[in-house]
Amino acid sequence: MGKSQTKKKTQAWRHNPIRVPDAHVGAGKAEGKADPGKEKQMLPILKKLSSPEYADRTWACAAICNLIQNDAATRRLFQSRNVVGELIERLSDSVDEVVVEASGALRNLAIDGGHELCGEMFNKGIMSHLTTLTVKISATIDTILASDPSVPREHTDAEAQARKHLLALSENIISLIWCLAEASHKTLNAVNGAGVEGLLVKVVEGRKVVGAGVTLAALQALYSLTQDNRPFTSSVLRHPSAIYALAELCREDHTPAEEAGAKKRSKKGKGKSEGSEEVGDGRALLSRLLACGILRSIVKPGSRSDEDVDIQRLTNEVIMPLVNEMLDLDLPNITNRVSQLASEAAQTETDKPSAKDLKTDHQSSAEQTLERIERMLNTVVVALEILTGICAGLEDEEEKEPAGPGAEVEEEGMVQDDQDEDEEMDSDEAEMDDEDLINEALDHADMAEDDEDDSPTKVNTAVTIQSLLSHHLPQRLAKLGQLTPLSFPPAGSQPSSHPPTTSVLSTLHLRSYEALNNLLLTVVASLSGSTSDARTAETFPLQELWSSLMGTVQMVSSEPDVLMERGQEMRPEVLEMALGCLWGIIKLGPGSLNITPDQLQLLLSLSPLLRTPLARTRLIESLSTLASRPSVTSSENQLISTSLLSSLSVSNEPETTISLVNALIDIYADETREYDAVFRDGGYLAALTSAVGGVRAAVRKVDKKKEREMRARGEEAVENLTAFIKYRRQLAKTS
Repeated sequence: MGKSQTKKKTQAWRHNPIRVPDAHVGAGKAEGKADPGKEKQMLPILKKLSSPEYADRTWACAAICNLIQNDAATRRLFQSRNVVGELIERLSDSVDEVVVEASGALRNLAIDGGHELCGEMFNKGIMSHLTTLTVKISATIDTILASDPSVPREHTDAEAQARKHLLALSENIISLIWCLAEASHKTLNAVNGAGVEGLLVKVVEGRKVVGAGVTLAALQALYSLTQDNRPFTSSVLRHPSAIYALAELCREDHTPAEEAGAKKRSKKGKGKSEGSEEVGDGRALLSRLLACGILRSIVKPGSRSDEDVDIQRLTNEVIMPLVNEMLDLDLPNITNRVSQLASEAAQTETDKPSAKDLKTDHQSSAEQTLERIERMLNTVVVALEILTGICAGLEDEEEKEPAGPGAEVEEEGMVQDDQDEDEEMDSDEAEMDDEDLINEALDHADMAEDDEDDSPTKVNTAVTIQSLLSHHLPQRLAKLGQLTPLSFPPAGSQPSSHPPTTSVLSTLHLRSYEALNNLLLTVVASLSGSTSDARTAETFPLQELWSSLMGTVQMVSSEPDVLMERGQEMRPEVLEMALGCLWGIIKLGPGSLNITPDQLQLLLSLSPLLRTPLARTRLIESLSTLASRPSVTSSENQLISTSLLSSLSVSNEPETTISLVNALIDIYADETREYDAVFRDGGYLAALTSAVGGVRAAVRKVDKKKEREMRARGEEAVENLTAFIKYRRQLAKTS
């Protein structure tokens, strides 16, 4: 339905937590045969994982990281030799350095391998090791935080090395927790039960001591775990200092930390080339935004926790200004720079250390800049996710809880009585033919009266609509949605020139359209019943938005076969969300849009490319509004209505059928419109009459027990269709 708003990110839309989906990289898209040279190195490395010498075990873990990086084929080869199980065993090694390297290798496997590999880790018992390590890390952090910072002391080499190991281990373990939380409901439930919220909050509290890397990992994990995850959210809210620590970080200026990080990098200066500092590190800014997103997820306005936060005030004074600063990217310039840097990185690839060296984090200047650009784009994605929630102003109907112990039983009895009554009605209807249904239909006047009883949609946003529009959000969000040459993986077996950037760009486009979709729907609801078309047209550059979105729709739909390829899952996601935005634009000002014949033909051809009934319903509603807009010509009306009528004759999908019936009734509900001759002269009345049986059959497919709301809408559509036919027949007799 067009009124569907996206309030939070859906976990399934995130391919994996940090980097690029496996299917985006070349070895994952092609046949994926492993490099023979790497294959020869595999067995000696695996043998050294269980060597009695800790140096060999450490080297083997580090070498695995080198060999599998962005190489799905080699990773699968190692998987076939149980590398995951071997590395999990090393998490209980007696030497800290081995544990650190093993956790790093597992973290990289989880990042590159995604959900499938996280599932394998879970099945091979990683959770017990992670639980043990989180307790150990938490206790060590307690010791560090408890030390008096006012008393200066020099650390011995052993203490410094132990601290270095702790920080590396903490970041790896927390990142693994994040990956597992994103993998599946089974792994998410395991993380929920592991009690990791205490460690994550502790890291946020001690962020100035544990460092930017560990803090960012903890916030990423918290951000992921608090999305539509009530058990974990409740645990965080029960933590005595979680809300305070997050609110403090949310209000904390990130600029000094970013400047300090830039100075630290400039002092190192080794291997730095021109342009290597063109993008800031961005970890402090991303951390602050994640804290904002976590608070907006867990603190509900008017709740007990809101007494300490005042989330509405925080949103207006801190979060929205911070998000607003993130929305003015020059994506074409960024993608050009990424392509240039990727080419430079490829030229220096041969100079990288071999597997025998332990410098697994060695990066060229180009690679470092690419990583910072990627982090910057991911920061914008988080900002857009927060903005999507802010713009979601349509209130949901809250489920009513049973009044007492016997209420639930009583409700079940009422449902059963309703179902018995529905079955009796179905039996009676089955004995009636289409003409009997039409003769017993309601009058047209009764239909209109029922529609008028619908209560207006409630609109409630933390930030006022006027404030949102004052930032020119529609234009800026539409600009972020415009595609670039790196937005999607290329068709075929060749990967993108820089797959991580392509992965995050796809998500960025989707998030920008989600935010725009929510904003448009909220404005549509707020202006319902308003007659000020001029005001709407002035507020929104409707034609500019229309042209921008149609450009995206045209580009994505121009390669229909690619939409179904593995690794191209984001193309149909972006297409369907862009159509949702078009729905809002059409509803806001259909009469002010200049729609070309090519654009109309494109919209009429899209239905087979859409994967869900929801997307098809949005498209049908949009076409219905275009067919009845003030400036529509009879030929345009005929083109659209003929297409809808043709779809109705072949549709067997209940939700689509219901939408088609409602659309055709809406188009021709007013017989005084100039285009009504299309209905009268085109034989539409006879076509709708012959469709009654098919519509009724489609509605009966809907299970009343599982989809009562859709069944009710379907039955209403049948009633409206028969009443409409009856009314049209009466008009034909009197004319």
